[in-house]
Amino acid sequence: MIEITERWGLAKKGKWEINDQEIEIPNVFFLAGEGFHTPKAAEVSISTDEDSDFSLPSSFFGDIDEDHTFPAVFTYPDGTLKGEPETRAGDEKVQVIFDQEPDPEAELYILGNDPQFLKRSRRLYEKVVGLRRKIEYHKLIYAPGIATPKNMALLSYLGVDFFDSSFLELLATDDVQLSDWMGFPGKPEKSHERLLSELFLVRKGIKEGRIRELVESRVRTEPWMVEVLRMADEDHDTFSKGIPVTGDDLYATTRESLNRPDIRRYRRRLRTRYEPPERDVLLLLPCSARKPYFQSRTHRRLRDATQKGDWTNLQEVVLTSPLGAVPRELELFYPAQQYDIPVSDEWFEEEKEMILEQLDIILNKGEYDEIISHLPPDMSFVPEEIDCLNTSDGERPTSSKAIDELAEAVRTYAGEKRGDVQRYLKQYMTVFTGFQFGGEGKVLLNDADVKGRYPWYKIMNDNVQRGMLVPERGLISLTLDGAKELKKEEIYQVEIDDFTPKGSVFAVGVKEASERIRPEDEAIVVHDDELRGVGPASMSGQEMMEAEKGEAVRLRHYP
Repeated sequence: MIEITERWGLAKKGKWEINDQEIEIPNVFFLAGEGFHTPKAAEVSISTDEDSDFSLPSSFFGDIDEDHTFPAVFTYPDGTLKGEPETRAGDEKVQVIFDQEPDPEAELYILGNDPQFLKRSRRLYEKVVGLRRKIEYHKLIYAPGIATPKNMALLSYLGVDFFDSSFLELLATDDVQLSDWMGFPGKPEKSHERLLSELFLVRKGIKEGRIRELVESRVRTEPWMVEVLRMADEDHDTFSKGIPVTGDDLYATTRESLNRPDIRRYRRRLRTRYEPPERDVLLLLPCSARKPYFQSRTHRRLRDATQKGDWTNLQEVVLTSPLGAVPRELELFYPAQQYDIPVSDEWFEEEKEMILEQLDIILNKGEYDEIISHLPPDMSFVPEEIDCLNTSDGERPTSSKAIDELAEAVRTYAGEKRGDVQRYLKQYMTVFTGFQFGGEGKVLLNDADVKGRYPWYKIMNDNVQRGMLVPERGLISLTLDGAKELKKEEIYQVEIDDFTPKGSVFAVGVKEASERIRPEDEAIVVHDDELRGVGPASMSGQEMMEAEKGEAVRLRHYP
């Protein structure tokens, strides 16, 4: 039985019950026996010995004349093993995969002959991710013979759950010691300790939602690993299903960060879900080191200037990397308030193109009488490309001259008298609900008003609250009344068996779930069209339908 407790993309953490014991996921199987370098802290050993933690049948191993014995799948040519699924103690099935289709009844799939794909980026990617696409999300993949301290994070990111020490044992015959970036003559047993340390880092990265940053720090050591990561980023739909729609700090420190699946998901939603409010003036602003932007000293100064005119008639958009464009209405949405980037006052060409592309989406969606650019000198490439009024024009945006120019421009083009604030607030929340739930989410604003002080806006129907913008999550949290409104649109629903949940809904009780649902999305729990609760999803809708164990939804409210 498999239970996944944390996930980020295809990387996951959990436990596997086999042979009446639990094996933590991910893990390293250390080859055990005379001549092997098994660390004292190793959690799992592997051999043909029935007393080992994970015993493989003797057919998996081939004897050699040396002191070491390696699994046949490491060394035998394709086709030597038939890849038929074999049953272990209990009902668990293990299948060695060559080119055949995976058996859906298996729990663990062992990649046959995968050492031959090491450093062959395309073949390795297709082998691992190709298998992952064919099997259920919670099923497990074991990649024998290829793990090192520097590639383990990447392999985990691709969906590999189990590794072993066999490659290190081969290197040990030449007294090679591995670090997380190179090999050198030394003590081979140190390599195994380093592999175990990397395992703990990978687990921590998955648990804290930082596995991507760990991967980016590791892949720089070899070109083939960068190639594999770039392939994964082109295949972002495969990875994004398991990525939460909210999270903690996000460090975008490399060019590869531009194409992280969570960042690409944001940019895609800007293209497909974003509907700008009706405003006459588009105001382009710089980002700030402090997030969310409204809390920064820079944006407080800019707000002082804009409030000297009709700020309700302004559509404010922050231009930045790696997101491109962040409308003011979305500054709390992940990852707009979580990202951090190195600042050098220089922009890569890829960043410039991406920012202009996202700005073009904004321009094509809205109808503006005037565009005001209030950007720093290093972003001069923006006003050079569009017809706009440049109120900073070579000045720092926070300089007295630039601030005065901005205030005057707002009064001139947006108007001097403040407009309807409630109309502004409803448009704000309409944009946010559409971005979070899709176009159907706008029903939350039907016959409703927006109350409260920013950013704790509440959607109210008379005295009944439907939802609240929670800045810590960067999402609208629904009440039961809000869930009733969205239920009419049949979106983000989880259909359960006939029981009354209290606190959590587990995957075993899920009959159907919307494929739109991602971890941390608001999930509306129903049974035969009867509302049973609402709360954040713990896993994707697809995983809910596949898994037999694990929390599916953490209920916030239930009847």
